[in-house]
Amino acid sequence: MKFSAQLRQAGHSIWEANINHPFVQGIGQGTLAEDKFIFFLEQDYVFLIEYCRFFGLVIAKAANLADMRKFSEILQATVSVEMELHRSVCADFGITSKKLEETKPAPYNLGYTSYLLSVVYQGDSADCMAALLPCLWGYNEIGLRLKEKGLPQHKHYQDWILTYSSDEFTGLTEWCKSWIDNFAQGQKPDKLKRLEEIFLTTSRWEYVFWEMAWNKMNWPV
Repeated sequence: MKFSAQLRQAGHSIWEANINHPFVQGIGQGTLAEDKFIFFLEQDYVFLIEYCRFFGLVIAKAANLADMRKFSEILQATVSVEMELHRSVCADFGITSKKLEETKPAPYNLGYTSYLLSVVYQGDSADCMAALLPCLWGYNEIGLRLKEKGLPQHKHYQDWILTYSSDEFTGLTEWCKSWIDNFAQGQKPDKLKRLEEIFLTTSRWEYVFWEMAWNKMNWPV
């Protein structure tokens, strides 16, 4: 079994909880309350800003030019595709790009991005990939599985699903899975265990992010 498949198997219960979360299912069914979706988009936008910093540091740690080029592609996709989706949808609700950029991260958002940045500062490229996969691959799987069930009538939720189930996003996901599969060959068990721990931690942060959005959880004071 490939190492990426082993990671997915280890995190199966968490990933299934993510796909079955009422927030995610609400997108798929077109029934999610729009105020929850707007809260999510605002928080996810500032998350993606830190996510871009994460990729900048990953690029700096890349071992070769080919990896630098591909990580740069993912960074560009984040800036030009994901963040543009957020700006476009929020504009329809009267939320400007300036307001998005001024959004303060909620506690769990700050915790998640702080964890990602701590991994990239302290670890190597493989640690970074293990931290990245639950976000990139997780969203791709959610997009593909929701699309398979049929697109909702709600335009913005439909666009969200199509973005993360796109061939481009799927291709980037498959490259990342292949990268970690190649890295894992011949690695010592303790290193692979470390990668699994990072993968599972980030998978749990993904669930917490859905919970935060569903309950619109912000600072209590």
